[in-house]
Amino acid sequence: MHGGPGLGPVFERARYPDAGHVHWWQQPLAKPCAARPYLDLLEASLVEFRRVAAEAGQPLTVMASSFGAHLAVHLARQAPELVKDIVLLGPTYNPEDAGLRFARRAFRVHTDHPHAAKLAVALAMYEDDPGRPRFWDVFGALSLLPDVTELYFGPNGGAEAARSFAELIRQPGAFDGPTSVATSDDFSAQDHTPQASPFTGPVSVLFGSYDPMIDADKDRDLWAQVFPQAAFFKVDTGHFPLLELTLEECLAPV
Repeated sequence: MHGGPGLGPVFERARYPDAGHVHWWQQPLAKPCAARPYLDLLEASLVEFRRVAAEAGQPLTVMASSFGAHLAVHLARQAPELVKDIVLLGPTYNPEDAGLRFARRAFRVHTDHPHAAKLAVALAMYEDDPGRPRFWDVFGALSLLPDVTELYFGPNGGAEAARSFAELIRQPGAFDGPTSVATSDDFSAQDHTPQASPFTGPVSVLFGSYDPMIDADKDRDLWAQVFPQAAFFKVDTGHFPLLELTLEECLAPV
């Protein structure tokens, strides 16, 4: 379950072209005028998961990046018998908070840029009047800054991943803005009070030491309420461990 919403698995497929044992799911786009696009995405993920598990004939490892962690939680809640284990990579429990952390980080990095003042104003207006309209104003201002996606990655080995990400995200199907907005807004309209999952098998949660979107201490407490059995790991990456580490290092962190 890759990140997003609105991102495709083009990044993972490019990094792991020989990983034939991995099913990189291409999440469906939000339908125009869909009433509940996030709930539609949850249902689509469950249908796909049941299909792939039936083909495999056994429980599956569920690996999820960033926002995709919420899809993993849904699968574990609706079909725990089909889940072998779960690996969460840079999971964002509250994507709005995570996005604002990212924007503040970008402002600190680009304080001297001519458009930095616009981001500062947008962040201040959000603080005065929090909500989705102001949140998207922040991201509109953020888009005026250069090389923002580089901030997703760590300083040790993340340079190549950052270059690849910047190139691939321009490809058709890599990112769909309307899906991102619609799904994110619908997600934010839901109640996300942490509730313990019925899945009691192994869960690993990896936080990148240089992740600009995660407050590891706060987020750890939230995810521990969902998966009390979870083992937490700090890895030497930014927000996307799967794009900086090997697949094996993500599956078996130390």
